[in-house]
Amino acid sequence: MSQIIAHRGDSGHYPENTMKAFKKAVVAGCDAIELDVQRSKDGELVVIHDETVNRTTDGTGYVKDLTLKELRQLKIKKSRFLRTEKIPMLDEVLHWLQNEAIMCHIELKNDKVRYEGMEKEILQKVAEFKLDNRIVYSSFNLDSVTTLKKLDSPSEVAFIYNKKGVNPLLLQQTIGADAIHANYRVMTEQLMRDCQRHGFPVRLYTLNQVSLIQKWMDAGLSGVITDFPGRALQLKKEK
Repeated sequence: MSQIIAHRGDSGHYPENTMKAFKKAVVAGCDAIELDVQRSKDGELVVIHDETVNRTTDGTGYVKDLTLKELRQLKIKKSRFLRTEKIPMLDEVLHWLQNEAIMCHIELKNDKVRYEGMEKEILQKVAEFKLDNRIVYSSFNLDSVTTLKKLDSPSEVAFIYNKKGVNPLLLQQTIGADAIHANYRVMTEQLMRDCQRHGFPVRLYTLNQVSLIQKWMDAGLSGVITDFPGRALQLKKEK
């Protein structure tokens, strides 16, 4: 049965990558949350998707060029009724996870901005909070995926795939990833079957339409990554 993974939290209803969105995903009954990690100018790990703060906050500039204090002072857009919401620190999310049963998918956003040593730093953070068995790591950066595997974490490591014409199974053999997180637009039913035959879990993003969720759940998808987890949870309940 497909796991339901709340993409940046319950982001279809609440501001993405905020504690509110993560907490609401738990209330909804999701199997996991997904979040994105970058690093501030002063070296703090923060939870935000874009390389800049322009889209999701009232500020401007690159995350890497702003200190934690500057990042935390920004107001989250679309949070008119959530005035206390701030860009979370990874520490804050991990601390909260200690008292929840939900899994967490951590995407390392280091394919455009290369945060040196991020892999080891995040693994150490997760180990400090004793959450190794509840984390799945992922990245578009294949070097980062390889590094995570070399660091011998007990957690699963997935590479993110969004290009047609590339065989993810061959790529998996090269970098040693444990799973694939693919854009649903580049996935085919034949490729899904091939991955399943090789025991290679596939999770698709971002499945928001009920018809698409149904199609891929019927195909045996390992994980539905969605902005609207309630829709997927209802389908799973019906199945």
